[in-house]
Parts: sequence; C-alpha cells; structure tokens
Amino acid sequence: MRRAIPIAVVCFVLVVPLSLALAQGEDDPLFRAMQDELKRSTKGLSIESMPPPYFLSYRIHDVESITVRARYGSLVQTEDNERSYLYIDCRVGDPAFDNSGFVGSWQDIYNVRSDLVEEDDYDVLRHQIWLRTDAAYKSALENLARKDAYRQSHPTKEEIPDFAPAEAFVAIGEPVRLDTEPAAWEPDVRAAAQALQEFPSLQDWQVTLTAVAENERYVNSEGSRHLKGAVYTMIEVAATAQSEDGQRLTSFLRHVARGDDEPPTGSALVGEVREMAAELEAVLAAPTIDEYVGPVLFDGFASAQFMSQLFAGQLAPAKLPLVAQDWMKQYLPDPKLAGRLNRRVFPEFVTITDEPSVDVWEDVRLVGHQTVDDEGVPCQDITLVEDGRLVALPMCRQPTKKIGASNGHARTFENQWTASTVTNVFVRTEKSKKDLVKELRSLARDFDNEYGLLITRLDEPSVSNHYRWTEVSEDSRPLLTAPIAVYKVDVKDGTLEPVRGLVFDELSIRTLRDVAALGRDTRAWNVLQPMGIEGVTYPATIVTPSVLVEEMELTSGTAQEPLPLSGRPLAGM
Repeated sequence: MRRAIPIAVVCFVLVVPLSLALAQGEDDPLFRAMQDELKRSTKGLSIESMPPPYFLSYRIHDVESITVRARYGSLVQTEDNERSYLYIDCRVGDPAFDNSGFVGSWQDIYNVRSDLVEEDDYDVLRHQIWLRTDAAYKSALENLARKDAYRQSHPTKEEIPDFAPAEAFVAIGEPVRLDTEPAAWEPDVRAAAQALQEFPSLQDWQVTLTAVAENERYVNSEGSRHLKGAVYTMIEVAATAQSEDGQRLTSFLRHVARGDDEPPTGSALVGEVREMAAELEAVLAAPTIDEYVGPVLFDGFASAQFMSQLFAGQLAPAKLPLVAQDWMKQYLPDPKLAGRLNRRVFPEFVTITDEPSVDVWEDVRLVGHQTVDDEGVPCQDITLVEDGRLVALPMCRQPTKKIGASNGHARTFENQWTASTVTNVFVRTEKSKKDLVKELRSLARDFDNEYGLLITRLDEPSVSNHYRWTEVSEDSRPLLTAPIAVYKVDVKDGTLEPVRGLVFDELSIRTLRDVAALGRDTRAWNVLQPMGIEGVTYPATIVTPSVLVEEMELTSGTAQEPLPLSGRPLAGM
C-alpha cells in the first residue's frame, strides 16, 4: 500500500458492569484522575450557605489531527497536532431548576473549551481538573442567581424541568489512533490543486485534507462512564470566480469518510475536481434569470443539502435557552420544526428515521454512527417522521413539554454547549418515482412553464463566506442556501441549460409539505451538519433519494463585486 490508512472508528465497544469498568480503567491515568477528582468534588465542593452541585460530569476529548493544504498549485500547510480538552458540566440547584439553559452574556454562547496538558500525568491532571472544577462551580452559582433573577422578572405559565433522569450506563471502547503521516497525502492534495490551474476563469482555489482521530473519556456523578473513539478523513476543494457582470460564484467538493473508508484520491479525485470546475465555468457563462415559480428537482448532493438544511437542521435544539437580551437571539439556533411535534410536516408517503446504530450502509461507513452519546446515554434508533407527521425529536437530557427523557442524541460542542443532534437520517418512501426528470417536466407543463429547474448543488456558507466581499446579516440567515449549479430542463425535449443568479424566495418549513415525489436513487451522504451557531458543525449522514418539490419561488439574488483590473497571470498556459 502506498499509504497507511486510518484505523476503524470504533474498534470494539463493550458494555460492562460498573465494577469491571472501574477495574479496566485502573491503568488509564486520565480515567483515574477524572474518577478520583469526581469523588472528591461530589463530597466536598461547597460554599457556606450555597447549594452544592447535584450533578457533575467530566469529559476529556483527545484530538489527534493532520492537515495538508494546497493553494493555487503549491502546498501552503503540512502539519500534525495533538490536543486534549476538558469539558465540565457542573449543575447546582435541582433537576427542576438549575443553572443550565440560560444565556446572559456573550461568553455563554462562545464558552471556549479548556486545554489540558499533553502528557498523561495523573498528578498534573488532578490539579487541572480540581482548579477548573472550582471555577466551574463558582460560575454555576453565579449563573443560577442570574437565571433566577431573570425568571422572577419574566415569569412563565408552565415550568419545564431543566434536566431529565437517566440510568447509569457504561461503555468501554478501544482508543483509536491515526495510522498515517501528513506527507503521504501531499501528492494527492497538490495534484488536485494543480488540476484547477487548467481553468482560466478561476480566481482563487484551495484543497484541504484533514484527518482526525478523536477519543472521548466521560464520567459523571450518577455512575455513567464511557470511552469511545472515532477516525474521520475529509477532503474539501473550494474554487471561486466571477461572471462578466461581477457575480461571484463559489463551488466546492467535500468528502467526509469514516474509519477504513477513504475519500477519493489520485486520478479519481482529480477527475471530480475537473468536473466541478468545468461546471462552475459553465454556470459563469450562463444567462441570468430574474424570477421563477414552479417545480424544482433537487438531485445528487443538493438532495442531501435540502434535507440537511430544511429538515435536519430545523429539529434541534428541542428547547431553546432563556436569553437575557434579545440581540443575542440572532446568534443562537432558531429551529422551525422543534415546536411542530405531532403535526404533518411532509406528505403522507414520506417516512424519516434517525438510526445511530447503523454502521455501514451499501458499503459506506456512516459518520453518524454512535453507541453512546456525549451525556453517557445509550443511543436509540427513532422514527422522526411517520406517514408525513413529525412524531419524535432527537433528544438530550434537556426535556421539553412533550418529551421528558433523552433518546441518546446529545453532542457536546467546542463552545461547551450540549445539544440534541441527528446522527444517521434515512429518508424513505414506498411510492418512489423512477424518472423524476420526467415528473419535473410534467409538473412544469401543468404550470404552463417552458421549463422546470434542476439543482445539483447549493451554496456552502462556510466555504463561500471566505471569498465574499459583502457582509452577511446574522438575522437574515436563509432556510435554504442559494443554488450554485442550476439547470433549466426543457418541457418539450428535456434538454438541460445552465442558468444563474437565483436565490430562494418566500421560503418556509411549509415547503416540505410540497414535496411531490422521491426518486429511486437513494444514496448516503456524509456531511458536516450545521448546529445552528455560526461555524459550529458536526459529522452526520443523510441517506436520501432525489427530491422533487411541486412549487417553489426563486428571485434574482445577483450581487455584483468589482472585477479584477487585469486578467489572471499565466492563465491557460
């Protein structure tokens, strides 16, 4: 083999009795430091006349990563890194009302995680955990007081508990490591970047390879304890250019692989990169459309983006935090579906499940696969949509009015928020259509349109914002990002013609009910699912066929930027 590849995500997970798990962790200095400090803190952490913690958990997240990046045609970054982070969940009060779920300052939104020492030294780890537990406890008391004051001035009709009970659960896995070196990826990354030099319209581009091995150790005061590991490898290709009228278009490729799976490399990667760039140049030269009303077909990766943004991204968090000042709301998630439980959100022929237990689907390792979540709760497979009705939500240990317990879908993020998330989302129907392009043309004919629209790729703000000149307002985040690759499909003969300049208009969650058909081309897409706070994503899988929507409105969204004063040097040489 020309390169060593990452080892499997979770080599082995064993659910064992707590006493045996403790014995297995005796030689692990991290587990010993966490467990010993947990015992001491739960017994002696208190301030006179103040409540002690009723719940305490420690989570140590070890991250081993390599990054290889090329820009234009040369390598600009090759590095490897190892970091450890400590997360502390210290709760004071009681499960009915505690210090969680309250945003009183900017720091409550972007509460950066704490670094740990790199060496697994028991004494040093104990010291760091002790010091940060002390700070976490004092911060929890302050937040409880602020939250209580807010509640007194903003009384609610119905009090919902802040924390749901959960049985102790122990899952001990094997830690994972990266079995690859940065230099092994350099030829592929450089070759992909050099392939983009062949396209004279491109102004800027880069190719980034990231490989990550993550290990998580977790203990809490209820007796839960786990060790889980995961390996991910991602290649991202981004390219930006401008049309003659100054419109900027940025396209991208992103492959996220898990465990023994690899993203495309060699000639396969170069071929995909050339296809992406050729499509971008074709769209740049295409005519603009001012408006469109009619059926839209989301094909290929766009179907996964449609389900990711308009459905999965609108489910969580199931319960929003209390916010001291209204201006903070623009930086927080705003899920449109979380409050629609037991209501119809899709046509009756649509069923959607979230199945963290699925490891491999049609030879693809799913990045959403989980055995235990970040709160120590075993992950459950759940049906989200049944016969078009939203019947369940992914849940962490923060209950809602209608759901009182976790189903094992908690994830803790870099800003130390723990929220409910999706894992492996499966979109299914028993009434699939073989030829959705034919269905698109038929619906367009019913609208008296000369064409329908087919979309194969939507914008990715985390990529395109890097090249954007104009600022994007936080309070105008679209439910569905603008299309990048759009084609007119002629009603008469089915010919395709690229077009540009459109954004979605008058879009709401109601659009999901306008899904007219699903195809028979189901495919698994490993994605980086947005959490709802800018820049915060997590790995998830969307398994979906193509999606045909009966009626959507699009309008002109062309924003012109100044063109370069001269042509690109050496273009076409």
